Amino acid sequence: MFSKVIVQGRLDFGNANTYDKAFKLYVQRMEVYYKNEVIFNKPEECFDEEKMIFFVKRFNNLVSDKYWRNTVHILKNLAEYSLTGRIQMWMMVDGKIIRQEHIKPSNDKSIVSAFNKANDIVNSNGDLEKAKTILDNVIGKFSEHAMAHALYGRIAARQGDFKLATKKFDLAIQIDPFLSEAYLWKGKMLVRQEKYAEAIPVLENVTDYSIAHQNIHWVGRRLKGKCYFHLGNFEKAIFEWKLFAKKPFDSDNSNHFWKRMVTFSLGKAYLQTNQKAEAILSFNHALELDPLFDTVPEDEIRKFKELAGEGGLNGKARAKNKNTSSVKVTA
Repeated sequence: MFSKVIVQGRLDFGNANTYDKAFKLYVQRMEVYYKNEVIFNKPEECFDEEKMIFFVKRFNNLVSDKYWRNTVHILKNLAEYSLTGRIQMWMMVDGKIIRQEHIKPSNDKSIVSAFNKANDIVNSNGDLEKAKTILDNVIGKFSEHAMAHALYGRIAARQGDFKLATKKFDLAIQIDPFLSEAYLWKGKMLVRQEKYAEAIPVLENVTDYSIAHQNIHWVGRRLKGKCYFHLGNFEKAIFEWKLFAKKPFDSDNSNHFWKRMVTFSLGKAYLQTNQKAEAILSFNHALELDPLFDTVPEDEIRKFKELAGEGGLNGKARAKNKNTSSVKVTA
């Protein structure tokens, strides 16, 4: 049986000796154990001796169950030699994920466990200074740790040190140009600073370097819609938010909590382009969704729905509300 498979990611080995061991292990197991029946059976196309990494920009093709299993096993063996990175794999049938793997370095290594500890601190809103100290030690041991630089940038942005955050994000991207988290966190920082035009190309990389089955992809689309709206490009805002509004999310998915806000904002964008019927449909849909944010009160939605029913915004009102004026959007 053949199914659609997507694979992307990289593993960093840190030094020439470890890289050489990892490469030899891969070739030996590929040829002896798996008889070349793995997805990546041309190692020279994935291993980069100069950067000392294993890298797959994006593989997207039909794969047999046997090749999937063999590839998962050999990549998990390979990851035991790495210091940072991850390989993500998805198998799909009719657009639905039936299998997925998130292959990461072993937590036995001190650099790996230290980074994971810092990441947990940041995600739990813990002691950010402690997290920075841990990351300084990680970077001191391995200066090419892209995720460590990106996470440091995230902390700096949260603390309001945008200059340091930008430096760290850019360094992470220089090391790993396909690190979607670095683009997302930088994009969020720029949106926070209301630098919407500057944020858009950064957020484009978020959606380009992720797939629609990843949460980060939809965060990028939501924020792009916000940027376009505030720049007065309502058609592009509609495009991004319409995709988000149509996407079903599980109730425990973080994107689910933004569904009502985005649908409400979509209605506002329709109103700005005088698409009254579409605006009313969006406002009705927003009213049906769970009120998960106090910033989306039902009275506010009904007010805009009534405005759409009365004929929408006239030319003067649209001009007045263009470029983020009184039609506030927080999506």
